[in-house]
Amino acid sequence: MSQKYTIVHFFSPIAPSTNFSGSLWPLHTTLLDMFILGGPLQALTKGLTDLASLTAPFDVIADKDAFFGPNRDVLVTLLRPSEAMTNIHEALLQSLQELSPTFDHPEYVGTGFVPHATVQKDDRLGVGQAYTIQDFSLVDMYPNNDISRRAILATLPLSR
Repeated sequence: MSQKYTIVHFFSPIAPSTNFSGSLWPLHTTLLDMFILGGPLQALTKGLTDLASLTAPFDVIADKDAFFGPNRDVLVTLLRPSEAMTNIHEALLQSLQELSPTFDHPEYVGTGFVPHATVQKDDRLGVGQAYTIQDFSLVDMYPNNDISRRAILATLPLSR
């Protein structure tokens, strides 16, 4: 199994190196969909650290509910389109390019990016409310080759 990663923002603080069940994600928005890295993890971490230091926190607004997934049965809250959200997605994508990433779902990257937060069992965004994106986290999708777990490798504060 190839090592996979994703980059997300958690809406509530999550301790660094938290390991959680893949079926019990904390409330988050995916900033860059799941990918296999074609270069060293250390280079990715450095690039993400540099990007975070050049990026200012920004607000997003929970816009409306929708259904995603192949059967249109996954309830999500769409985030109102914003230049800041598009910019961070594009900057993350650009920072990975020299590391030759392979995306699980390239249709959700670039022009296919649709900012949203999946409604969780006990947590969701409030429609019409503003939320601040003040950091992003690199998540290992298969820590210790365990497909059922997820681990936060780093959370980087936006600090421009």
